[in-house]
Order: sequence, then structure tokens, then C-alpha cells
Amino acid sequence: MSCTMNLAASARAPVAVKRGSAVSLRRAAAAKPTKAGKSVVSCSVRSDDAPGPMKRFGAAVVGLGAAATLAMGAPAALASELEILQTPAPVSGKGYIVDDGALLSRASAGEINAKLKDLEEKTGYHVNVVTIRKLVFEQDPFAFGDKVLESWYPTLADGDMKGQILLVKNTKEGSVVGGPKFLKAVGNDVLDSILSKNIPFNLEDEKFGEALTSSVDRIVAVLEGKEDPGPPVRFEKNKNRTFKTKAETNDKREVFSNVVIGLLVISFVVPMVQYFGYVAGDPDFDDN
Repeated sequence: MSCTMNLAASARAPVAVKRGSAVSLRRAAAAKPTKAGKSVVSCSVRSDDAPGPMKRFGAAVVGLGAAATLAMGAPAALASELEILQTPAPVSGKGYIVDDGALLSRASAGEINAKLKDLEEKTGYHVNVVTIRKLVFEQDPFAFGDKVLESWYPTLADGDMKGQILLVKNTKEGSVVGGPKFLKAVGNDVLDSILSKNIPFNLEDEKFGEALTSSVDRIVAVLEGKEDPGPPVRFEKNKNRTFKTKAETNDKREVFSNVVIGLLVISFVVPMVQYFGYVAGDPDFDDN
């Protein structure tokens, strides 16, 4: 069977993407219906499409190979990606977190949910938080974030005021994507700062909850018209050595040895000098 699909051109909504230290705009799909309001799909059957014995055998081999691949490994992470893509979009006012990576404590999740719910009630902006243990099929967190956003909000009208923060546990990476209105309201400066400071600074020490909480705080503050709390202050570890080199140790050892020798000499010489002085000054010493 051969099929021909004729889909109407789709409008594309910009999504923030970080490359290096800059934030650029990526186009995210926003499906636009045809004049008839639906896609046109035509299929036709040809005799040469009928599966023969060889084709059935080949299909069986491919199926076995796929099953072996799933049994050997990839699978769990790939399943997580598919599960997230198939998860229904979070319902406004009820939930804003898909914690597939199990990176949030109950307290952190509750705090983030409350802030995002309050944000939507006040401003209409809906922001979701997604975590995943590992990306296999689509390893770019921005590309995967786009896919999730598009699957939940396929049209420009649906996704215009939607935003999403994604964290990947295995690679300690993150992304922020969203519709045009959301991105414009947050601003490239804040997005770039979140992607280059809030997320990497905290993930370096595996503070996943803090990475999400601090990022959400900044986005919420900006969207509500408040002052941006700014990025976290990075604690610079003291990289100066705290131990002595071999040469310094040997120098100290030599000084210590000289001091000990000097004290030993003094302990012998001084009493002898005192004794001879005493003998020389006593005229009756020889008489005894």
C-alpha cells in the first residue's frame, strides 16, 4: 500500500533556544488547518505492495532485532521519552509538573505547583516543569522540549502563553521553551541568565530542586511585573593548595635539625664552661 499525504503549511511559533551563551529563536510547529479544516490523506493499493513470503520473513527478522534492542538496553530511557510525549497536557489549575526523572521532593513540587498556579490565575501564563532521567531518541534538550510543547499545545493559539522548563538528570542539562508571547514577556536576558547560571550552577552540585525552584522564581517574578531576583551567587572553591611541597618540607626539616643540634651543643658546652669558671675562681680547689 502506498499513501500520499497532503498537509497544509503550518505556522511556526518561536521557541527560545540557548546555543553557547546566547539565546536565539527556534520555530516550533503550530498546525494550521486547511480550508476544509482537515488534512487530506489518499491511499491506493497496488499488487506489488502485497507482502510475499520473503517480505514477511524480513519483517519478522526486523521485529526480532527490535525486540533484542529493547531487551538490551535503550529502552527504559526511550520509554520515558515516549511516555512524556504521550502524557496529556497538564490541566490548568490542577498540575504543572511532570516529574518523570523523580528529581523533586514532595515539598519542592508542592511549592512550585503553588507558585505556577498563582501565576496563571494572575497573568494567564501557564508554565510547566518537566524532568527526565535520560534522553536517548532526541538527545538535544531543546529539541525534545519543543516536541513536548508541540504535542501538548499543537496550535499557535494554544501555545502562545505557554512555557516549559526541562531538566535532564543524566547529562545535567536543561532547556526553556515556550510560545511567542511567553518568550517576549520573559525576555532574552532573563532566559539566557537562567540557562547559563541558574540551571548549570545548581546541576553541577546535583541540586535539581534548587535549579527548578530558582528558575521558576525568576520567571514568575518577571511575568508578574516584579523585580527579577537574579541568578544564584556561585561559591568559588579555594583552588590554592593547602599542603607543603617536598622542597618546603625538606627546608623545614633542615631548620629543625639545626635547631636541635644547636640545643644539644648548648646543653653540653654551657655546663662545662660554668664548671671550669667555677674551678678557676676557687683558689682552694687544688688543695682538696
